[in-house]
Amino acid sequence: MSEAYGRLLIRDANYVVTLDDARRILQRCSVFVEGGVIRDVGAPAELDTRHLEACRAGGSVIEAAGRLVVPGYVDTHVHTFEHLSRGLIPDDLATQDWATLYARPFYSGLTEEEAFVSARLACAEMLRGGTTCFVDTNILLSLGHLDAVAQAVEESGMRAILGRGVFDRMPAAMAARIPEETRARILSPDADRALAESEALLRRWTVRAGGRIRAWASIYGLCPYTSDELFAGVRHLADRYGVGAAFHIASSLGEARSLEARTGVWPITHLDRLGALGPNLLLTHCTAMREAEVEMLARSGTKVAFCPGAALRLGKGATRIGLVPEMLAGGVTVALGADGVSSSGSFDMTRLMSLVAGLFKDARMDPSLVPAEKALEMATRDGARACLLDGEIGSIEVGRCADLALYDVTTPEWVPVHDIVRNLVYCADARSVTDVIVDGRHVVRDGQLTTIDVKRAAAEAIEAGERIARRLELTPRTRWPLVGPSSVEHHD
Repeated sequence: MSEAYGRLLIRDANYVVTLDDARRILQRCSVFVEGGVIRDVGAPAELDTRHLEACRAGGSVIEAAGRLVVPGYVDTHVHTFEHLSRGLIPDDLATQDWATLYARPFYSGLTEEEAFVSARLACAEMLRGGTTCFVDTNILLSLGHLDAVAQAVEESGMRAILGRGVFDRMPAAMAARIPEETRARILSPDADRALAESEALLRRWTVRAGGRIRAWASIYGLCPYTSDELFAGVRHLADRYGVGAAFHIASSLGEARSLEARTGVWPITHLDRLGALGPNLLLTHCTAMREAEVEMLARSGTKVAFCPGAALRLGKGATRIGLVPEMLAGGVTVALGADGVSSSGSFDMTRLMSLVAGLFKDARMDPSLVPAEKALEMATRDGARACLLDGEIGSIEVGRCADLALYDVTTPEWVPVHDIVRNLVYCADARSVTDVIVDGRHVVRDGQLTTIDVKRAAAEAIEAGERIARRLELTPRTRWPLVGPSSVEHHD
């Protein structure tokens, strides 16, 4: 059931990029929304006749001249816990050291209140950039922490898929950085108890907030953290409850080689042998892969969340060993993820689209790879498919949920508009987002969030971030000296 927010007419937009089956881009078009659902799309004069008077009397109207309307973006991999670590974790660490020495200890130190503050800030940033749905299935510590994230999502008006992200192994280097009491809380002693923790969420609820928030079976994944029993078990758990499953895998060459030394195969092949692949599984990263493994993903219908920002910052080697073009050519559903602000930096989906559209062109010296149109599909339709929401979101069509983002296409970075999709992917950014609609609700109006007090959210995030860093004795290792006013030398 959709939460009903009355009637809304988006009137006379310059462009509506529908992402329908024909990939139509409608010029001078209006969109009518009622009860959270797109009810009518067409010429402004026709929709004015049918809906304008009713919307002015008992609804709302967005005068969209000079605007572009696109489906709300779907970010298929997010760590909301990470928002309070922005700028704290050094940028010269490979994946394993980043996770072991900084990220996991940081996540493990958050209180439930801090989890809420962090998630609220993440929601604000995503909404401001036109992202209306996200996946965070790696919420550590407790169901209380997950409830805190769910509360932030519910208050923001966003759509989300959430999960616990349990694990049953811990590398020694990580264990040394995490206090024993915390370690005992976050590390499950075996696969059965890890799966029981994940199932505890699904027993309580799989859908809330009128369908905007859904729960999936999830584990943290990555071979150093996960037993074979846990990999296989999460798929069975998802099947039993009729939900999706998600976890990280094949994140780095180090992970793949470590597993190969133990089993003789790389991660995707290992999952295939365990019977863990399937159409309701979303795998994040999938960087270290063999070409034969592409067919395994395609055959099983397994989806992939590719995080280009994290691949660059952590030096995963996506452009050297990654097979994103091969996965796309082979029919694998590949969507985009931001990951976290300390592993990636930006939650702006236009930046992620630009990255995925450019990285493989340069790496393979083939400018035909991942065209702008495909990058936009990865952020919308393919994201919806990866979330098992295909047919509900991801396109602008009658009967779909009204998750929409509007851009001002009269600003300098947009003009002239010779090709609206290329301009969106290569030139635009979140600054020109004017309005965002989720489930028919106007959550960003004229560039301002209507559901979140951004100043309060930022102030509380600053305080919480500084408090956590002190508590965990983490410092940002700033390379250049920070000089206070009293230390500045003045010269006549």
